[in-house]
Amino acid sequence: MKTLPDEQASPAEGEDIVEQTIRLYGRTLALVDPSRLEAWVGLGLTMTQLGVLFLLRQEAGAPAGLLAERLRVTPSTLTRMVDRLARLNLVRRQEDSGDRRLVRHYLTPEGAQSLEEMARTARAYLTAILRQLPREKLERLLEALRDLTQAAEAVEKGAWASSGQESST
Repeated sequence: MKTLPDEQASPAEGEDIVEQTIRLYGRTLALVDPSRLEAWVGLGLTMTQLGVLFLLRQEAGAPAGLLAERLRVTPSTLTRMVDRLARLNLVRRQEDSGDRRLVRHYLTPEGAQSLEEMARTARAYLTAILRQLPREKLERLLEALRDLTQAAEAVEKGAWASSGQESST
């Protein structure tokens, strides 16, 4: 694999590095994520339904409007998803005691347990992968992941649009 110091990389070569990174990132996820994907398939959930579960773990009691907004789905789509999750006993609905028009959503104990099992399975698999790396490479990976997370957070906050910089590679 060809690498160049940052100051010597032309825009075309910089794009090549970005494309290589995107491809490798995708390939890595395809290799690393199977255990989580198998757990999701085992529950018979779509990615968006799984998103409902993860959101409810973070924001217990979230109303439908908030869930629909966060997941970028229509309220009617959310209702169908929650209906299915309720039938599977993963989510329960409860009227708000202060406003009967407001329905709050919660994970059931079974829903919380399902998320925990998925997390344990994925963590064990990823731990086995990471233990294949020598400490020096693991430290490099940790540093690179910190950088990637920081860049992703900047993009999420919109900082990339207002910074006036195209990249900081």
